[in-house]
Amino acid sequence: MVHGSGALDKDETVYANKPFRDLSEGLARRGISSLRYDKRTFVYHKLVSSVDEETIDDAVSAIKKSHGVSNRVFLIGHSLGAMLAPAIALRAKGMVAGIIMMAAPARDMEEVVREQIDYLLPSGASDNYKEEQLKALRLQTPHYFIHYNQTDAARQLNIPILILQGERDYQVTMKDFSLWQSSLGDCKNARLVSYPDLNHLFIKGSGASSPMEYQNAGKVAECVIDDIADFILSAY
Repeated sequence: MVHGSGALDKDETVYANKPFRDLSEGLARRGISSLRYDKRTFVYHKLVSSVDEETIDDAVSAIKKSHGVSNRVFLIGHSLGAMLAPAIALRAKGMVAGIIMMAAPARDMEEVVREQIDYLLPSGASDNYKEEQLKALRLQTPHYFIHYNQTDAARQLNIPILILQGERDYQVTMKDFSLWQSSLGDCKNARLVSYPDLNHLFIKGSGASSPMEYQNAGKVAECVIDDIADFILSAY
């Protein structure tokens, strides 16, 4: 399981929620084992200079370790981890049997982050202020603003791909899901599913989603775990 952005633990803890723990426990109930790990930025509390250093290198290492136990290794990526999942699978060179991409950005990260800023700031916020916020994020995390065509990378894969999207997600939106549909809709190895009531963490809610929602404890929806388990088991 490959985390989203930030210094996250093996449960991908976000306030009161632990989506990776939910997924791991749910998959275990369906007979599927999983490997979770703390991000190096969580363990060592140090800045990194690239997505390779923060995400890709450790994900490939985890895949190699898992491949020593089973030759049927699937990669679940969430948010940034989902965006990078095709690159990770390509780097792992035949050791990945399939990828599950949860809330995967399909666009350049600058466009995605700019849309998040527009969503979160008051409607009266000036364009200059929005640009200042974007500039601050670029300075804090320049490695996220990489030039990487994730849709092209996904089309290079000849393994099963499952793309999942919460329709209430304001961080990675249905615009990204539509782009994945346009890019992979004709690929027989790709399946795409969206869920009307789920947010970025794939937890059920109602109305417009916001950061405050993550402070309320919830669980990853069982329908999501069912879809992931069916995808993995049907590949055997």
